Amino acid sequence: MNKIVGFLLMVLGCLSCSDEGVVFQQAKEFPASGWSKDSVAVFNYEAVDTTGAYDIVVDLRNDGSYRYQNFWLFIRSVSPDSVVFSDTLECVLADNYGRWIGEGSGSFRHLPVMFLSEVKFPKTGVYSFELVQGMREDVLAGIHDVGIRIMKSKPEDK
Repeated sequence: MNKIVGFLLMVLGCLSCSDEGVVFQQAKEFPASGWSKDSVAVFNYEAVDTTGAYDIVVDLRNDGSYRYQNFWLFIRSVSPDSVVFSDTLECVLADNYGRWIGEGSGSFRHLPVMFLSEVKFPKTGVYSFELVQGMREDVLAGIHDVGIRIMKSKPEDK
C-alpha cells in the first residue's frame, strides 16, 4: 500500500511540475517481474516543426529493488525517411554510497536523463524511438517504467 501511495504522490508531483515547452511525453510501465531484454519500449513522435530545436529526455523510474548503481539503455530512432540512429545511454541511478539519485518518495525514484539536446527534426512525419534495456540480465527487476519526453530547447542565457 505504501508503494502505491508513494507512486501516486510522485505522479501528482510530476504532473504539477511545469510542462512548459513539452511537445511529447509518453512512458511504458513494466510488470513487477521486471523488464525483459526482449521487451522494446516504442514511442512514436509526430514531428510537424522542422525549424525549432528540441531536447530529448529519457525519464526513468526505479524502485528500491533495483540492484545496480547504473543502468544501460540502447536507443534506436528511425526517421520518417527510414534513417536509423542508434546510441547507448548510461544512466547513473545511485551515488558511490548507494543513495538513489533523482526525485521521489519512499522506494520510487524518478530520474530525467538528457539524451539529445538542441535536436532539429529535418522532416515532418513520425519519428520512432525504440528503447531496450542493456543490462546483462534477461529480466531486469526494479525498473518501474521508462519514457521519452521531447520539449522545445530553451535558449542559452548569454
